[in-house]
Amino acid sequence: MNGAAVGSARRGKTVAVFHPGLQHSHQLAWGLYERGMLQTFWSGVPVQCVDDKPPAYIPAQWRKKIRSTAVPQALRRHPVWWQMLLRARSLARTAPTRHDYAHRVFHWFDWWVAQQVRALKPAAVVGYENSAWHTFKAAREVGATCILDAPSLHHEDAKRLIEVHSNGYIDEINRRKDEEVQLADLVITCSDMARESYLRAGVDERKVRSVLLGAELPAGVARRAETARPVQFIFAGTLSSRKSIDLILDAFARLNAQRHCADLTLVGGTEEPQWLTLAKQVLHVRCLAGVPQKELYALFADADCLLLPSRFDAFGMVVVEAMATGTPAIVSTMTGAREVISRFPGSGWVVEPTEEAIYQSMREKVMDRASIREASESSLAASRYFTWRAYRGRVADLIAETLE
Repeated sequence: MNGAAVGSARRGKTVAVFHPGLQHSHQLAWGLYERGMLQTFWSGVPVQCVDDKPPAYIPAQWRKKIRSTAVPQALRRHPVWWQMLLRARSLARTAPTRHDYAHRVFHWFDWWVAQQVRALKPAAVVGYENSAWHTFKAAREVGATCILDAPSLHHEDAKRLIEVHSNGYIDEINRRKDEEVQLADLVITCSDMARESYLRAGVDERKVRSVLLGAELPAGVARRAETARPVQFIFAGTLSSRKSIDLILDAFARLNAQRHCADLTLVGGTEEPQWLTLAKQVLHVRCLAGVPQKELYALFADADCLLLPSRFDAFGMVVVEAMATGTPAIVSTMTGAREVISRFPGSGWVVEPTEEAIYQSMREKVMDRASIREASESSLAASRYFTWRAYRGRVADLIAETLE
């Protein structure tokens, strides 16, 4: 533990962490708890310790998806009513309406948390992008340091890269995001690519820092031995234009045009039914809905190569998750996880987010399976650096340094 971390730990439990959903917030809170720096952790999606009894209100099929943590129940809150509000989003009939409703829910969470911050009086608050404006204003009132965890690109870059379907609430969303950045003492991004987007928007480089995310291989997951079957590609995430699902399907259809040389598994849901319809029309593609994390790792271990050539992706956690099983990835120049491959050359492939580039890279893997074996070994080496334990240590160090 460095000097800054020791100093912060001696001051006791000082940091409150709030997230309307989950993302990687439980890992950040866990890192603070390991340093004796966590005051409380509230999230809209529950997590549990190994010995915890799952909440009775959660259906059995969802309980397998609950993430684990070492943060004890006494330091956590996961309000039941908040999860009901989040689930109600599925009742909206159109993608723009679902988008705007979800963000309004995040803003209600922000307002509610702000009332609690005035009573908690933490030394520091960690809020998450688009749910921290009121929280940070309340934190300022009690003299707390404001830390913004920003998992995406700055909205100005995002707007240039892809259209956001909204019924008009997007302007309010972006206004709040700008206010959050203005109030923040520290902005944490999950890649240098995301950090650079904030710098292009004029944010002071001294307060924007990047901390790459991690992954942890569940017990009992082992890589499948190589066989003579067709090359197994896998995609995991939301089926969307932002994730280049259209380009992936077009490239894959070309790949198998002459003969069956590859299979593609798509794991994840979609808010735009046309992608699922299109996927079902392409031969040798199978579609799976969202699966528990351990099952996802097993699917990665059974695959040869992950596909994540996104039009933009601030990080792309599935890349390091796949690498933990020895499965290398084809990512785009607009995917933050490209930095993992840059730091560990040979652990994957970086291409432009175009159909031709994706097709050529997939074709190369089919023609030269030895390249997959070599990249598999390098990806395992990379995964040993990008673990959740390592992330928790790095982010706790950064927050401790900020509080000094």
